[in-house]
Amino acid sequence: MTLDVVIEDLVALRLDRTVRNADPLHGFVVAAEAVIDMEAPRFREVINILEAVSPSALDREYGAVREAMLTWARGDLLGARELLATSLRGLTGARALLVGFLAHMADFYLGDEEGMLKTGCDLIELRPTMSRRAAGLSEGLFSFALEECGYYSEAIASAERALSTNYDDVYALHAKVHALQSLNENLAAMATISSYSNGWGPEEPMRIHMWWHYAISLIGEGELDRVLLCYDLEVRRKSRVCAWEDLDAVALLWRLDLLGGEALSKMLAPRWRMLAQAWQAYPADSSYIFNDLHAAMTFAKVEDYCLFDKVVESCRARESPDFFHSVCLPLFSGIAAFVQLDYATAVRAMSPALKRRQLRVGGSKLQQR
Repeated sequence: MTLDVVIEDLVALRLDRTVRNADPLHGFVVAAEAVIDMEAPRFREVINILEAVSPSALDREYGAVREAMLTWARGDLLGARELLATSLRGLTGARALLVGFLAHMADFYLGDEEGMLKTGCDLIELRPTMSRRAAGLSEGLFSFALEECGYYSEAIASAERALSTNYDDVYALHAKVHALQSLNENLAAMATISSYSNGWGPEEPMRIHMWWHYAISLIGEGELDRVLLCYDLEVRRKSRVCAWEDLDAVALLWRLDLLGGEALSKMLAPRWRMLAQAWQAYPADSSYIFNDLHAAMTFAKVEDYCLFDKVVESCRARESPDFFHSVCLPLFSGIAAFVQLDYATAVRAMSPALKRRQLRVGGSKLQQR
């Protein structure tokens, strides 16, 4: 298997990690997959992989990507994004796809939709230098950037072009669903998910997150009973044991709690307790503010303020003082007040952070609603 194909598999979210055994340079791509997970154990894996690769074994272009990934894994996402932006200039083919994909994901985690769109435009211009599959994958990345910037019709058209090239481009399908939901086309979004030709088996990329999207459309249609069924049968049917795949579960239960009234909230209480158990180890190995906030929401719902405070303190230790005090702490304080039904305090606490042009907490526009 060539390195170009391995890179394409990465961007298609279908990377076979055993490729690392065949070629040390393929391990370089495995590190790229690990770094975008935004989990502390995976960051350590990235550092171990890349520190074992001598910079002298890489050419200048791959050496720059190695440095960007190490910077990311060591906690400087903004610095990594700048290195990736610099590296993308002048690249072609699969190398451009790799760097563009990493830059796209860094912008997503930073909440910089304009940055995603700039990277997407750059990749579209570079499609003539790529294989047909890589060009289609670039279109899929572009479609999501269009959607996040509010160009919904254009995003749908772009996603459909990407899917016409790679029928199993789940990221392009995801972008189309985002756009449809942003247009309140909930039935069309559900039909798009249901008609995916690969189906949603346990090995399919983004399976849990796509069921979350399906449930969001059910909420839009007022079918809360089916949302709860979707939560129990699909969103909580985990592919691997780690907190990452509980983000969608937290976000879905939170919405159900807001919409369902007192009776439904009582039904959800055991689910919140089970969810909190899945997050118990997270405060000791936190990694990213978006994950921190979901952990905090869960611990607040079960009134475990010992673990809630540990999340806050781990975030304080990890983030810069300015970012922590201007964004993170107001959001944590707002969550705690909101769960205690002190809505006035929640609004006052969160308002300074929410007035910022960019929160830099990650997540899509739909996730942030």
